Amino acid sequence: MVGTEDTLIRVLIVDDAAESRDALRRALSFDAHIEVVGEAGSGPEAVARAEDLHPDIVLMDVRMPGGDGVIATRTIALRHPDMHIVALTAHDDAETVRDMLVAGATAFVVKGTSVDDLISAVHAARAGEGQLDERVLPVALDDLRRLLRDERHRRNEVERVARMREGFVHVLSHELRTPLTIMIGALRTVEQILPREDLSGLIDSALTRGSELAHLIEGLELIGEPHRETSTVNPKTAIANALERMPEPVDEVVLADDQWPGLSSRHLSRIAFELIENALNHGEHPIEVRAFRNGNEAVLEVIDAGSFEPDAGLLRPFVQSDMSTTREVSGMGLGLFVASRLCEALGGRLELARADDRTVARATFPLSD
Repeated sequence: MVGTEDTLIRVLIVDDAAESRDALRRALSFDAHIEVVGEAGSGPEAVARAEDLHPDIVLMDVRMPGGDGVIATRTIALRHPDMHIVALTAHDDAETVRDMLVAGATAFVVKGTSVDDLISAVHAARAGEGQLDERVLPVALDDLRRLLRDERHRRNEVERVARMREGFVHVLSHELRTPLTIMIGALRTVEQILPREDLSGLIDSALTRGSELAHLIEGLELIGEPHRETSTVNPKTAIANALERMPEPVDEVVLADDQWPGLSSRHLSRIAFELIENALNHGEHPIEVRAFRNGNEAVLEVIDAGSFEPDAGLLRPFVQSDMSTTREVSGMGLGLFVASRLCEALGGRLELARADDRTVARATFPLSD
């Protein structure tokens, strides 16, 4: 045999018929750089032999009475991703080709192919290249065309649903905002007309609730607003805007004064507002606000000294079986709901955790640079 051990391609032959294994061994012996290191007559035996011998290539028969080649291929590919599997079959039907390729086969050879084609498939697989017998190529191409059509259809459906969601949110917010604006205006007019002692407390409460609802509607509009990845935001400016709207100051603010590409100023400002307001309303001082880069991600943290213990289900929406029952499982409040969905709209995530006896709300976003 010509060549050194380093250049040898070690092959395990798997076929339930002994005569087929002998024929494959003889065919491979024509190449001095291929060494057959073992044989197996079933799928389970192939898995065991691959474990013991660590071949470079497994020539795998697809259909075997003693164990399915598809299952063996999937098992070997998962356990040994460095091994390459060449499928051997007497069939060129679409289901067989699809099953083996999905299981992890890198090449597909129909039994009875020429010695040169078999050896070529072994070398191509060793190099990490896929190779299909010309008799199964039309089947594979038909399958690929179908998958591409399905993917195009799914993409169109996702875009359609996204447009519907955006339109729904905008219609809903408009239908809420218009009467709400009228109601708040009417209440302010009544407030000016009536003496302060007459219903003033009720009007003040209604105005406060109306303003809170208007604020919520603005958040819903932001969630439904298309995000433009070409935008850039200065975190110091955006978060300072949120801080100015707080009823009381926080204790420490450390904000990066740079540019965060791929983020929206309005989204970031609103997320900061909700997290800071949540800390002021439900946490304890001292409260810290930090914004910084961490590799290719942007991070906004709001830290307070409260004793809140986040649980795994916190960021799920409220759960209630129907309107006649009391909600038994609580989710986040509306502010955190808006913040979490805005993070998702920016491709990021919102996490709440305990660290050093403090509560940490951390919003993380990918940067586009």
